[in-house]
Amino acid sequence: MLIRLLNVALSILLAYALQEGRNSQSVDIDGYEQFTNQSLFWAPYRSNCYFGIRPRYVNDHPFMFGLMWMDSTHLEAMNKLRHLVDQNDKLDKYGWEVYDPRIGGKQTILDLDNNVNLTIYYFKSRDGANWGARIRGEPIDSQKLSTTSLVLYMNQNGGRENSHLVRSEPDSYGSENIKLRGLAPEMGEYDISINDLSGLYYSKGAPLHPDLDSSKTAHMSLTVPDDQVWIARDILQTLVGESIQTITSSSNKIDPVSFPSVFTIRNMHDFPPGNFHFIQKTFDLDKPFEFDIIFNNKASKQQIKSSSEFSAMIEWGLNEINNRFDNKFHIQHPEHKKFAQETLSNLMGGIGYFYGTQLVDRTTEFDDEQFEKIELSHPEEEGPLQLFSCVPSRAFFPRGFYWDEGFHLLQVMEYDFDLAFEIMQSWFELIEEDSGWVARELILGNEARSKVPEEFRVQNPNIANPPTLLLAFSEMLSRALAEQDDHNSQGEELNTFPFSTEELERQPDLLIVRAKKIFPKLLKHYDWFTNSQRGMVEEYVDYVDEKVHPMEAFRWIGRTFTHCLPSGMDDYPRAQPPDVAELHVDTLAWVGVMTRSMRKIAAVLSLKEEEEKFAAIEKNVIENLDILHWNPDDNCYCDITIDDESEDVREFVCHQGYISLLPFALKLMTPDSPKLKYLVDLMSDSDKLFTGFGLASLSKQDEYFETGEVYWRGPVWININYLCLDALVYYFQENECTDMETLGKARSLYSSLRENIISNMYRVWAHDGFVYENYNHRTGNGTGVRHFTGWSALVVNIIGRLPEQLY
Repeated sequence: MLIRLLNVALSILLAYALQEGRNSQSVDIDGYEQFTNQSLFWAPYRSNCYFGIRPRYVNDHPFMFGLMWMDSTHLEAMNKLRHLVDQNDKLDKYGWEVYDPRIGGKQTILDLDNNVNLTIYYFKSRDGANWGARIRGEPIDSQKLSTTSLVLYMNQNGGRENSHLVRSEPDSYGSENIKLRGLAPEMGEYDISINDLSGLYYSKGAPLHPDLDSSKTAHMSLTVPDDQVWIARDILQTLVGESIQTITSSSNKIDPVSFPSVFTIRNMHDFPPGNFHFIQKTFDLDKPFEFDIIFNNKASKQQIKSSSEFSAMIEWGLNEINNRFDNKFHIQHPEHKKFAQETLSNLMGGIGYFYGTQLVDRTTEFDDEQFEKIELSHPEEEGPLQLFSCVPSRAFFPRGFYWDEGFHLLQVMEYDFDLAFEIMQSWFELIEEDSGWVARELILGNEARSKVPEEFRVQNPNIANPPTLLLAFSEMLSRALAEQDDHNSQGEELNTFPFSTEELERQPDLLIVRAKKIFPKLLKHYDWFTNSQRGMVEEYVDYVDEKVHPMEAFRWIGRTFTHCLPSGMDDYPRAQPPDVAELHVDTLAWVGVMTRSMRKIAAVLSLKEEEEKFAAIEKNVIENLDILHWNPDDNCYCDITIDDESEDVREFVCHQGYISLLPFALKLMTPDSPKLKYLVDLMSDSDKLFTGFGLASLSKQDEYFETGEVYWRGPVWININYLCLDALVYYFQENECTDMETLGKARSLYSSLRENIISNMYRVWAHDGFVYENYNHRTGNGTGVRHFTGWSALVVNIIGRLPEQLY
């Protein structure tokens, strides 16, 4: 889909018209969508780069930008060249301190090995058409001899017929300030200027070649295929490596003081100019440096005309984002506020736009009775597809995850409701028209595949994941419906955009238009999920006291003896040995969430027949949770399997932990259920799940506790803890039907659990500077992937949105 930048005059007129009439009539749908496209057009959408910019929904001729850096005073400089985010770089810190994808933000990078503290400011003009980046650097250790050699690269994709990117002034070597001009069908004409503000170029030692002078800005233009722009680091290493070989072959010894010049890029092969540009600046860290990169679209009337104007944009943007955060999250503790804002900023700073093909195996057949690892050995490229998505971790998981994304959106929607819907809609658009399937991981193109082990690159339409997107959608619909009669319940949003970022929540007409477009695909998706994961109940029917609803029983297809990857809780204990007739309580619970969401959408669209159908299914799901999966002996929900040697035949597979809690956590129990007390007891029991850092994933008394990978067999995961806290609010904040003993225990549990999670995550962040994938259940220390600001960012909701205690 091609998106042209809109004429600013139209935006001004549209904004004026809206402000005049927003209280008397519904929002202009076309105008709202134009605003959304404009305000989200540019951003650092290359999630896997430390700093990489591209436009959203421009697929044929996107402009691509990236940043690399190194300390070129050492022979091993190229080995420490930073580009794609990598845990092995072991940076002391990297990430956004403040960020809003509609405005911009500030990112800090502490690279001890390269002895540089980088600060990157990125902000956009109000019309969304133009942007600037200010790169500032200073030494971490001022006594250490070092440089920061920064390499910017940019490419105007699409070849030279319909697009180009060329240097504006004569291509004279060594000009400190560089200007380029570009053209692309989707963006029109644009200019780029790179201007120094301060700093000293490295000038020690004599250049070994006229084109190898680190005391000047180096520029090189060449042609790079569009699908290889992302390997700019490899290209740079190859070009510089060849240059070094030529130098060393003609010189016996190179004075170390000249190393920075040796690592300067040059066009030794006389490549003709192309759309790809390297621009290298090597600063002596005896003094801090600062320079700007400014992009201006010629059709915009809000161009960034100077660095002083950009300075004003930075000041305005930082204040604006801070005010918006304070307006959304009311956090009194200043250090907790800093922690929460940085964590949210890194979640939103990881939002990426992905475009490319995916690998799908539609040939391999699944044998219901085969539980060995399934090899997807018949991949075919399909697409290209496009996705606008958060990522769990820029370093380790820079791609879209279906199971993670719903949790991401539970957080994003609290800051920018409409942004959350925009991301959700992108996922929904990928639901296949004929089958209703969407991949559990969206790994689009070679750039995304480069971060995925080969065994996990191929997707299969038989394998599902928890439909958390429908969980988020259900929450959004509940909020929107509740807001219809009380638009001011969350406080007035700052009126600095022509539209608020809560239009879908405040304007039911707009929500209905969007929901109508989505609903047919969601019907397909619902049918695919329930049909593909439906289990068999015939063996159990004669051995339960109540009537089973045979169509509402499910299991995860694709589990093995050791793992159930489709469930999302990979190594959580399941029935041993596996059986084709086993039924999984969490699969049924997630179907309940899907069904509830479909019922709410049908209600919004006034589809009475569909609403009644899904209401009946939802009722059946809730009843089956109790009929099939409640174990009165262990007083919790359990998977079930077949035991041919038992009179009962049905065997409960009880491993008390997150799966036991999901019907509660997903709010599928009735508020007056007598079973609530047992789950409160389970969560409160320090001999089982309760720890000083959150709820452990598996009971300490379980035989599988701390065995195998110890992934979902002990550690504290914030996504499930958040659901449990939110469910405690739902069931016990204003519940007068529960017995007083359970009510008191639930409120005590809530207060201590909330406090334990906040204090521990803050402690780890204050010490390490990062949020983690999960937390050790014994020490509270971060474990798993570092800088995991995916669903762990839900701590921001825990601090700033959930009440401090239940009343």
